[in-house]
Amino acid sequence: MKKQLALCLIFFSFLFQSCSSYKYIDHNNTKADKYQKIRVVMIDGTKYNGRFVKKDEQNLYISTWDGKTLKIPQKGIYEVKIKKFSSSKTIVFVSLPIIGIYTLILIVDYLKDF
Repeated sequence: MKKQLALCLIFFSFLFQSCSSYKYIDHNNTKADKYQKIRVVMIDGTKYNGRFVKKDEQNLYISTWDGKTLKIPQKGIYEVKIKKFSSSKTIVFVSLPIIGIYTLILIVDYLKDF
């Protein structure tokens, strides 16, 4: 029973972690909330993930997962995305396995009659 509970907790934590997406913002005009997860894509293709710390006229500062604060010049930024929780993805990822298992059970029961 403890193993099943642990597996369920792992499954749901993985599920809710993956049910988020990145939303584009205009990095020149919009302010992100402090410590919000963001992804910065540079013109040369380099990507930085972290939490928003602050922004000034020339630079954007983000804190990475290992505690470093990166100073990113705004001239080289191609796009900035904010991580948002997606309720529609959550509904789809929760309902699809339930529907699939129920359909499989119905098919197996139907085939047992033959």
